[in-house]
Amino acid sequence: MKLIKITHSDIYPTIIMDKENGIFEIKGVSLPLNGKDFYQPVLDFLDEYSQDPNKITLFVFNLKYFNISSSKMFLFMLYKLKELFDSGKAVVVIWSFDDDDIREAGEDFQHMVDIPFQFKEVFEGNLVE
Repeated sequence: MKLIKITHSDIYPTIIMDKENGIFEIKGVSLPLNGKDFYQPVLDFLDEYSQDPNKITLFVFNLKYFNISSSKMFLFMLYKLKELFDSGKAVVVIWSFDDDDIREAGEDFQHMVDIPFQFKEVFEGNLVE
């Protein structure tokens, strides 16, 4: 399975999808104009990963800000994680936030997909590398 590693920029988050080391993280600011094109490799990764997942899947969202295009893609990712969870696999989403808007977005996602979330309040400086 191919590792995905994208370094953040002004409009793109850091993304790490690393099955071997159990690291699945989206971190920073996510403002792509076309979220589908940007996040398609992550969705493809999750499709492949679901065929042979790790014993426990911890998926971290550590976001400062994101646009509606990103939000839709996050929901698609979470639905893929829900399928994994519903098949009996251990899945936990860790939702880091530094303000109420990001926390509330995570709570909304949790209600939509009904999988375990852990909410982690962090200081602003710890969100972006």
